[in-house]
Amino acid sequence: MNGAYSINNPRRLFEKLVRSFTAFCESPSGDGILDVVFPLYHLREWICLGGYDSYKHKPGDARTREELLHAHFHEMPQYEVLRSLCNAAKHYSAETLAGRTEILEGFHADLGRAGDSLGVMHFLVDGQEIRDLFWPVYMVYFDYFRAAQPGSQPDAAR
Repeated sequence: MNGAYSINNPRRLFEKLVRSFTAFCESPSGDGILDVVFPLYHLREWICLGGYDSYKHKPGDARTREELLHAHFHEMPQYEVLRSLCNAAKHYSAETLAGRTEILEGFHADLGRAGDSLGVMHFLVDGQEIRDLFWPVYMVYFDYFRAAQPGSQPDAAR
């Protein structure tokens, strides 16, 4: 069996990501980061099972949607930050993030969003709010699954 119990295919992992991402955006927390980071980073591997080896010798116009998605992520600076966060959590090493992360407690006008509580936690990487780093990666997945099955997105996906 691929996956874990009911999270057994890329769409199901995406649905889990939607729930976790929505909850995190509404109420950022340290636990919530892990709930988002792992599926946000690893869903790419579930979608393109062959990884880089499946397309490294193919021209761009011969690649599948899955291969194009996989390759696109490696061009995104936000995805590189996500990789560092994921690896730091998996391997208990903050070496790649040393001096780059910060937590601010309480609403900050330059970081906050409508609906944030006054006690919101802001998680920063290189001075940027982590939700702003997650969002472009999330949207690539959202667009991928919307194109695969138009009209079938979870309500909380946007």
